[in-house]
Amino acid sequence: MALEMSLREFEDMNLYSNKSMEKIVSSIINESSNAALVNMFEDSVVLLDHDSGTFYTSDYQFDPKTLTLTLENFEEIFLTKEEDNFKSTVKNFFEDEDASIDELTESYKENVIEQEAFINELINETLSVKNFEDTIDYSVLAEANTGELKNQEFFKSYVERLETHPLSEVKYINFSDKVVVSLLESENVKLINSSVIDKASTLWKRTEFKDAFVAAATIFVEDVEEGKEKFVDLFEEYPQVFFLDKADRKAMFGKAIISSTELRENLQDLLKGIDILFEDEDIEELKESYLSEMEGEEGSPEEEKKETPEEEAAEKEKEEEEPAKELAPEDIKKISGGLKKVAEKVEDEKLKEKLDELIAKLDGSMEEGTRPELIKEAIYLLNI
Repeated sequence: MALEMSLREFEDMNLYSNKSMEKIVSSIINESSNAALVNMFEDSVVLLDHDSGTFYTSDYQFDPKTLTLTLENFEEIFLTKEEDNFKSTVKNFFEDEDASIDELTESYKENVIEQEAFINELINETLSVKNFEDTIDYSVLAEANTGELKNQEFFKSYVERLETHPLSEVKYINFSDKVVVSLLESENVKLINSSVIDKASTLWKRTEFKDAFVAAATIFVEDVEEGKEKFVDLFEEYPQVFFLDKADRKAMFGKAIISSTELRENLQDLLKGIDILFEDEDIEELKESYLSEMEGEEGSPEEEKKETPEEEAAEKEKEEEEPAKELAPEDIKKISGGLKKVAEKVEDEKLKEKLDELIAKLDGSMEEGTRPELIKEAIYLLNI
């Protein structure tokens, strides 16, 4: 009797076969700074910590529904040489008058040297598929982290979320704590800011925004195209203006114009010109990009492939799940400060560059809102 199966079902069956899973697990583990996959079995793996030269076993689970891989129950493998056969040969050598030195030598090669050769060959084969060129050594963070934020509630909240909504890469494995990683981005909402409209309405009060706005508006009065470019730059830096409706936006820009003695006489012309700007294709594209981040959209419905009932149910479940915790600017500042203290202790240039980049993103997001993926990466590094 023939087995009837849809093309999608057949694709899924082959996608998560043992052979395919080994490729997936290998690519994930080999991205880490200190581990590589040696072998994979039905529900366990053998890993190599190539920094220490130590082998470990670990249980693994892969959830095809959430596309999440979990490694846990790490156990170090203590390797000892099996020398009983060689000892027996040595004993026979001294007891048997006909024994030859050649037999003793062959026994040593077979029972001692070949064991070491097998391990060396296994390590070389394991590491041959790992790319070390762009690897960042995250192991130093274990010593550099002060742990002073670990008792903060927001820190604990994101440590827990790293397990339920993991990052999409493994940076470091300490071979004691559980490792959870997702093949896809796990956050449905990319930016959380419950007071974004209130903050956008008062942007005109902020000196840095007002100065940049006045500079862009002054150029806009003289040269529309050049001024438009300046406004695009301004809205990229302060995209929260896109959450204001037309009336609130006009009121906010009007207050910014009136606050400048140089621009007051051009109030009406500027308001009309800026209003037209918001119909411009470049600014409309910038607006859609920002709003989609806030809502966690991955594209318009027309661009999405048709989903099966199971996929629709999973998507609905994802939409209904509890969102990440929104952090106050002072909490984000604490995280940034923690990373800065760590960065001061780091000598590795690649790691320092990575930390500085993350710190800059965190500092730039304090007024914009909470970016869960950004916060999780920072908490992850501070928790190594």
